Amino acid sequence: MSRGRRTRGRRAGRPVSGGLLAWLLSLPARLHLRWLVILVVTVAVMGAYARVLVTASPMPPGKAPAAGAQQEHSSATPHVGHASRPR
Repeated sequence: MSRGRRTRGRRAGRPVSGGLLAWLLSLPARLHLRWLVILVVTVAVMGAYARVLVTASPMPPGKAPAAGAQQEHSSATPHVGHASRPR
C-alpha cells in the first residue's frame, strides 16, 4: 500500500481540474508557443487600433478645443506684460 504507487496511477487517469476551457488556455504553454500567442494577440490589437484611427471621422471644427483659450484659463497667476507697466 505505497502512497507513491497509488498517486502515480491516479495522476495518469485524472481529468483536468479546470475543465475544457482551462485545458485550452494552457495548451500554448504546454506546446511552448507562448511567444506565438503573444505575437498574434499583439498584432490583432494593433490592427484593430489602426483600423479605428484610419476609419474615424475627423473632428468638426466647431468642437475642436482651442489651444489659446485653454492656456489663458489654465494659468493660476496672471501674466504681466509690457503693456500693463506704468511708464
